[in-house]
Amino acid sequence: MLRSNRSTARSTKQLSGGCAVLFGLPFILAGLAVGAFLYFPAISSWWSSRSWVEVPCWIETAELKSSRGGKGGTTYHAEASYRYEFNRRSYQGDEVSFFSGSDNMGDFQKRAFQQLQSVKGKKRPFRCFVNPSKPEQAVLFRELRWGLLLLMSIFPTLFPLAGCLVSIGGWMQTRRMAQIARLKEKHPSAPWCWRPEWVGENIYPEPNSLPFILGVAGWILLVQMPLALAVILGGEIVKSALALLTLIPAALALIPLHFAWKRIKSQMAFGRPVLQLKQVPVSPGHPLAGELRFPLALSPLTTLSVRVLCQRHITRNSGDSHSTAKETIWESTTMLSAAEARRDVDGVTLPLRIDIPRGLPCAAVNEDSIGSTEGEQHVWTLEISTSQGGWPVVLPLPVFVSAAAAAESAEQAASAQPEPELLLSMDDLLLRLKARGIEMELDADGIPSIIDCPAGRNRYVGIFLLLFGLIWSAAFLFMQFQGAPLIFQLFWGITSPLILGGSVWTLLHSLHLEINTREMRILNRVGPFYSWLEIFEPRHITGFIHDSNMQSGNQFYYRVRAETIFGKTKTLVDGITESVTAETLARRLDEWRKQNDLPRRG
Repeated sequence: MLRSNRSTARSTKQLSGGCAVLFGLPFILAGLAVGAFLYFPAISSWWSSRSWVEVPCWIETAELKSSRGGKGGTTYHAEASYRYEFNRRSYQGDEVSFFSGSDNMGDFQKRAFQQLQSVKGKKRPFRCFVNPSKPEQAVLFRELRWGLLLLMSIFPTLFPLAGCLVSIGGWMQTRRMAQIARLKEKHPSAPWCWRPEWVGENIYPEPNSLPFILGVAGWILLVQMPLALAVILGGEIVKSALALLTLIPAALALIPLHFAWKRIKSQMAFGRPVLQLKQVPVSPGHPLAGELRFPLALSPLTTLSVRVLCQRHITRNSGDSHSTAKETIWESTTMLSAAEARRDVDGVTLPLRIDIPRGLPCAAVNEDSIGSTEGEQHVWTLEISTSQGGWPVVLPLPVFVSAAAAAESAEQAASAQPEPELLLSMDDLLLRLKARGIEMELDADGIPSIIDCPAGRNRYVGIFLLLFGLIWSAAFLFMQFQGAPLIFQLFWGITSPLILGGSVWTLLHSLHLEINTREMRILNRVGPFYSWLEIFEPRHITGFIHDSNMQSGNQFYYRVRAETIFGKTKTLVDGITESVTAETLARRLDEWRKQNDLPRRG
């Protein structure tokens, strides 16, 4: 019965992966259709029309058709028929612009109709542009209409990328689940053999994402560069500074290119290393010992940084989507010199030994945790990087308690004290806070006396909000310029200052705490413009708590707060990236409250 349930669960997960492949296909096809039939033909026609010949033409009919959409927006389409002569031959034409269909982006359709209406049926000629190699092809207006093209480019850019992400992710998940299922059947009682990266004593790096990252950057450039070049060469930026908005999507390709270059630098420096362990699995309380094998000859001047991390992965569901935050519980870094490398048949090797303390959690690899969409699990990884930069190469570590290690732990637990609660030491706490730009000083008893959270401690989030707010505000100006519906102008007009205000607060807000036996002084400051001071005695505070108040991508940010008898909760420290760091700080502050509040009550 149990085997049947497991098989059903495995089949369900594989089916969900196959459904993801099918789910992504409509997005791919829809994006490609917009690009193939609307976006690229319009840009191609504009490029070729730059060499077309301008000749007089006579407007025979002109009409402005309007249609009201389901949401109340009215779109317009200017239609006309005209005749012209080229090389002493007469032709008929009906193409007004390179953009077929109706729209309400700006006033182009109305303006074109007014110009055509003013010369319709009159002897005074208008002008058209004729393709000299194909005289029967002509157009009245060859304007680029970059605003419409920018909006149109979203579909061939994002839809195929999103569809490929879903489809490829679903296909890879199905393939990986099949691999894990085979490994589990082969090694049912050895979870340290269930991952494809764990082959015997060899630990291989996680799958290389470089081809996917380069594919994302290449696709963005393929779709957006023709529009960016057309705007530059067509002089649209001189006509309107808002045309600079068309350069932003192409510039976004620099982000994946940056990450791709960092990965390329790492591969050029030491390739894709393999860790050969002396003992599998690795267990808490025992050393991680083995050799790092590199396929490339390392420069003797190279210094490698080997970092072992134990992280808690917290997955939260929100509707149909979910996000995973990573919190570092324990880490250890060892520096290795390439001058000590020993030549091998396939490259060079370096010895490695890192002690792992007892009490740390093991990795969670079971049928429930694999593919789980909510909950917590602990993941062990080994990161290898060089002083020359580049993206670290990540190897997953099989950290488990084997039967022999479990028996040894049971014997030690019989005579030893219970394991202490997993909190940081004071040295680790100070280092982690300093890494976030937060300075803390301690008194003789190890109680925080000064905590300084300077302005700009969350500068990356603030800079992101500032850039996003500027783009958001530029979109608002663009909508006003193009005459977008009122509901869009109101939404963008309200949210733009809120985003910019949040970025200013994040970049300028500072917080300074001074703590002694009598009181806690909290000084908040927003740049040089505004500040306020609050003073609390230990008896005014009922306790200290920590929670998450902000998220950027998959990174959650935590804060430490004081609960007071006045019904208010005051934020003392924010911008912490690990819950264990926030919890340890809250415990330290609570020790101050207990030590100084109890004598007063007594």
